[in-house]
Amino acid sequence: MGADWRQIRMQVPALLADIAYQVEHRVASVDEIAVRFHHRLVTIHPFPNGNGRHARLIADVLIEQLGAPRLSWGGTGTPQGR
Repeated sequence: MGADWRQIRMQVPALLADIAYQVEHRVASVDEIAVRFHHRLVTIHPFPNGNGRHARLIADVLIEQLGAPRLSWGGTGTPQGR
């Protein structure tokens, strides 16, 4: 599952560069950028376990850094403003 372990060291920095570009140029909404980030990080699968939790946490950090409320990630409610 995920990227070949030898590729992780290259794919994670490439992902971060891609997301930085998307944020800088506002190619999509903050929510969409965060969801794309989450998806790609889970797809790279850098850890043996906990990749989904890690990706949600880091995506939430990104969203908050961009001044938006965190995603509900399928919880019972949605944050205000969505």
